[in-house]
Amino acid sequence: MDFVKTREQQEKFWNNKAKTFPRYEEKEDNYEAGMLNRAREHGVVFKDADILDVGCGSGMYTIRLGKDAKHVTATDISSEMLRILKEDASAQGINNIDTFLGDWLEFKPDKKYDVVFCSMTPAVQSEEGRAKVMEHAGGWVVYMGFADRTEMNMTAGLYRHYGITPKKFHDAPGMRAYLEERGIKYTTSLVSGEWAVPRTYEEAAASCRDMLSLYNIEPDEEILAENIKPAMDETGKYIERTAYSIEMIVWHV
Repeated sequence: MDFVKTREQQEKFWNNKAKTFPRYEEKEDNYEAGMLNRAREHGVVFKDADILDVGCGSGMYTIRLGKDAKHVTATDISSEMLRILKEDASAQGINNIDTFLGDWLEFKPDKKYDVVFCSMTPAVQSEEGRAKVMEHAGGWVVYMGFADRTEMNMTAGLYRHYGITPKKFHDAPGMRAYLEERGIKYTTSLVSGEWAVPRTYEEAAASCRDMLSLYNIEPDEEILAENIKPAMDETGKYIERTAYSIEMIVWHV
């Protein structure tokens, strides 16, 4: 089964995902705060920096960066993700964030940034996308990508049922290889764990449909239910579990 990734399909996918995508949380002990602290341990300075956030999503990092930075430019292909970012930034009183809606390769500012930040974004999986990161890097680059294949509990059985070989999203090794081929020195840090997100049945079903839509599959609702219902906990919520191994790669130009 082929993985389809036209621009239109990607836009639709991420706009749909935005409905249930995690949003900014005003906490200092959560995952995003911890990852930014790791970047600081690698020497990255966010304070008063001009930052470019590539593939920013709903702004979980963008807003946190905006609290430290002089200015943040946030790019994403999804209008819904950017709408959420703007809404949450406004609620936090953050007004130093500008956004760009479109494909990463269409972003054409004639400038470099103190920090280029790329977290879990397909935008920089290609050599062209990575070259564009280097084009705009005027200091630090912080990259986060999957170090190993991930699998969500609810979709594993659906992939088997529909004969899908899921695309491997372990993109961190590719970024390391890109840097090594060019003699660029970097530091790295590995973080492993499990995301557990409580969903309503409707949210869980929508998430599964979104993932299957990338393979042009419209699932049978009974088959969908068979794969979602085992994830229900004692409160009646459906727990979407995703094991992850994420590599942070940091370099300076």
